Amino acid sequence: MPVIIGQINEPVDDVMGLVSVHNCPVLVAILDDQGERLRFIHVSPPNDALEIVEETPAHHPICSLFELAEEHGMLEFRVRYWAHTAVANALPDFTPKEQVQMTMLRR
Repeated sequence: MPVIIGQINEPVDDVMGLVSVHNCPVLVAILDDQGERLRFIHVSPPNDALEIVEETPAHHPICSLFELAEEHGMLEFRVRYWAHTAVANALPDFTPKEQVQMTMLRR
């Protein structure tokens, strides 16, 4: 499965342009501002079986798509050059093993 790594404030359209190249499900990853959370969403290809939703504004940063997907668990969305809707599923954050051990020691 392809993995697209985006910058936290990169426009949604730019990241989804890279997703479109693969024409298959992809993982999109971003690293938060502090560099402590590696966040993932699983993005399906656009699908004509889904109801067409409004376009995500082109200037919105990719982190806003992550926030909505994390809030709802699953998000239907569409970008301006897609005729059909796609689905983004939020995946659990990656927490390095060292960080987990440090948290356990602090308790």
